[in-house]
Amino acid sequence: MRRKNRKWVAIAVAIYLGIMYSAYRWGISQRMPEGNIFVKQEREGIRRLQEEKARQEAAEAAPKPTGEARFTAAGPAYVAARYDDSHVVFVVAADTESRFSPNPLIRGGNPTKISGPEHPAAPLAGLQELWEPDQQSLHFFPKIIQATQPGDQWILSVSPSLTIPVSIDRVISAPAGCTLALGFLASVPPDPQKVFAASGANYFAVRRNPVAPADPPVHSNISELPDWNVSRWFPAIENELNARMKQEVSRIDAELVANAGSPGSVAAESPIGSARPRLKEWLHADHGLLRGEGKTDYDVHAYTLTPDGAPRLYVRARWTLAGANVFLMTAWFKQQEKKRQAQTADELTLLFADSSWSKDLREGVAPASLGDHLDFQTILNEFDADSDGWAELLVHARSGNHSTIAVELYSDQGLIPIKQEFRRDIASADACLDP
Repeated sequence: MRRKNRKWVAIAVAIYLGIMYSAYRWGISQRMPEGNIFVKQEREGIRRLQEEKARQEAAEAAPKPTGEARFTAAGPAYVAARYDDSHVVFVVAADTESRFSPNPLIRGGNPTKISGPEHPAAPLAGLQELWEPDQQSLHFFPKIIQATQPGDQWILSVSPSLTIPVSIDRVISAPAGCTLALGFLASVPPDPQKVFAASGANYFAVRRNPVAPADPPVHSNISELPDWNVSRWFPAIENELNARMKQEVSRIDAELVANAGSPGSVAAESPIGSARPRLKEWLHADHGLLRGEGKTDYDVHAYTLTPDGAPRLYVRARWTLAGANVFLMTAWFKQQEKKRQAQTADELTLLFADSSWSKDLREGVAPASLGDHLDFQTILNEFDADSDGWAELLVHARSGNHSTIAVELYSDQGLIPIKQEFRRDIASADACLDP
């Protein structure tokens, strides 16, 4: 460097150092509202904990159904199916005996087949083939069968606004997959026969005793809303579904990996392309879901189910990869009004979701065809037996080789089973026989 330039270089360095020193002094004089990165992370963690606590407190403070004691006093609710326009059939004892082995129900006498309607009205219950056991078998029957006599009246919930008595006709046995089920054929009295025949429902709830009504009763107009416009919510629904799906995928995969070394897990694995691909294949598919590569299909039904009258949206959703069903989930949403800056706008809130079918797919419990028609869970009917404004839903669900129909009490935190479910094997008769 030439001697004559050294002066200018020194001046430039001095100016640069002066600027840097001034910037440093200015920086340390400023107070960062978030503090350093560690303080910021700590505050972010505290904020998340506070938000979670607030959500839990809001859930605990939210209105809940109040009829649990009244349902308990009335006894269990059994699932009844329409047999014809004047009869219902219901099961009170399932899995009594193997369908194909000698058993007391058959040895005690000769059962008589009951002639049924030409066109079954309630196929999901599988109670079209009924037999009347011989009276010699009575001492083999469960106590509830022995304690019920022809002519006894039970209470049938037909709809949220209609409850009628039914009269026990006879004891029946019915094949329920691989086992025999026991129950009753009951007749509808002449007066309510016309309204019962005109009812569009085929599945009901029946109890030995009526449910005590709330005091005072709440009228909430429980019903499905077939004409309610749900299309405007499709973008919000899809965003919420995908976000919840990713949470559930991560949770289920973590459980699968944690249980991969448990006894029997290796033996349960099957070749690729069967109903249960191996764990690595599922993890690979789930990585695709997390990247947003799955195709989403869903349908939406709107209901009025609660005293506030705000619509609840029931959504059945399916994600596919390369045409295969890889994730199934149901979700419930609430439409509610939110006030913001003196304006009122509608908002959609995800209340709760169920992805148990997806876990069954990964564990090999459910067939790959589950969800092909988005019928893995269906709402068959709605009731309000205790008149408290909260609906009881009759829910049909498929899982693996069996299906269930159960009365479940709706709440914004989830569905609450009411004691008794009707379970039916849907495997072929050949599957019931030992090899």
